[in-house]
Amino acid sequence: MNDDRPAFAEIFSHYRKLLREEPWLEVAMCWTVVVPHDHRPFSVADIGFRVSGGTRHEVHEAAPLEALPYDDGVHPMTVEPAASAVMMFENNGFLGSLPEVLRRLSRDGRVCGVYWNVEGDNRLSYAADGRVLVGLDAMFWDEWAGDDFAVLEPELRAMTELLSGDEDDWQAAAMTVVELVTGVRLTGEWLSGAHPYLTFQWPVAVEAAGPGTGA
Repeated sequence: MNDDRPAFAEIFSHYRKLLREEPWLEVAMCWTVVVPHDHRPFSVADIGFRVSGGTRHEVHEAAPLEALPYDDGVHPMTVEPAASAVMMFENNGFLGSLPEVLRRLSRDGRVCGVYWNVEGDNRLSYAADGRVLVGLDAMFWDEWAGDDFAVLEPELRAMTELLSGDEDDWQAAAMTVVELVTGVRLTGEWLSGAHPYLTFQWPVAVEAAGPGTGA
């Protein structure tokens, strides 16, 4: 991508502001964006099948995040097309961060997403064509290196140069990388709106890694 530092800084500023305005985001969330190669977004039903791997799941009409069910054993995920991509969001969820799910979501496309929980577990992920290519601890951005770094080198290097060194910035930095890679922005307006959603029963299907299927 072009080395456009003002654009990098604007995106980073957007997510720092979003996290200040929506402090619940800092606690636990999973934001995943799927970009199909043919620029025709996967349907909500297709996303459901890819995430579940064929296990039990249901498609629901649009609803705001606060209305989604969070009963024991039920995992809700908001899913909605965003231009030629598909945006997936889980409040206090993690399905979009699982390697087996990333492999399925990235078939015929590419996927970038970030996840963290209240215990500090987190993952900045990138997958393409059924393979997980990047899986980084976003909190320790100063340790980004190696093959994972090389795959998303322009985006990750832009963020390591912009970060102030304040450890609280790592979440905004990870979200910035997702937008840089996918071109899709998460906003407060989107979070406050109503969107179609899926519900899954745990566990979803697990696939054995093999040729062309995963890292």
